[in-house]
Amino acid sequence: MQIDVRIAYNRKEIDAKAVLDSGAEGVYCNTSFIKKYGLPTHDIEPPVYPRNINGTLNKQGAIRHAAIL
Repeated sequence: MQIDVRIAYNRKEIDAKAVLDSGAEGVYCNTSFIKKYGLPTHDIEPPVYPRNINGTLNKQGAIRHAAIL
C-alpha cells in the first residue's frame, strides 16, 4: 500500500510516496531519493542487511548510512 507523505526538512517540503509494509523490519529510503534532495546522512555500525520477502539478501547490498528527518 502506498500513501502520499510530505517530508519537512531544512525549511523545505518534499512530497513523496511511502510504502506501508506490516512485515518491514525498519524504515528505509532509496539512495537516489537521498541524493536527489541532498539530504545529509551519517554512517551506521553495524550495517543493516535487508532481506527480501523470500529471505534472500537484497541485491542493493548493505545499508551503511542513515538520514534523520
